Amino acid sequence: MKFTNKFYNSETLLRGVPNIPNFWDDELNRPTSAAFKDPRGLSVNRTDENKRCYDESLDQLKTSERVNRFKAIAEVSVEFCRSLGLCLKYEPTEDNIYHSEIHKSEHERKLSKSEARKLATECLIVS
Repeated sequence: MKFTNKFYNSETLLRGVPNIPNFWDDELNRPTSAAFKDPRGLSVNRTDENKRCYDESLDQLKTSERVNRFKAIAEVSVEFCRSLGLCLKYEPTEDNIYHSEIHKSEHERKLSKSEARKLATECLIVS
């Protein structure tokens, strides 16, 4: 699969939720807004517009060296990110062709508290 910096509304983004106490609400059994904040940009794995590579992207997260640090894997849609005015960047790494980032804007990486809270509320736990 060859990706570009063009994201489709039908794509989903997968976020490994770190196994850190303040990133998970045990009472609600879901991530907190802290799981969607990173001053360097929010790391996610993308899928494609037809979700052909959804399983591969999910498997990459599940088998990455960080897997033991994940409490869960959450999914959020590109369409929802765009509705918040967020900026999506395709940032592949040597070992992860699916790696992308969610930024506040073209010039600012860190999401606001409100944006992070909305992502945490909207996300679907997939693993």
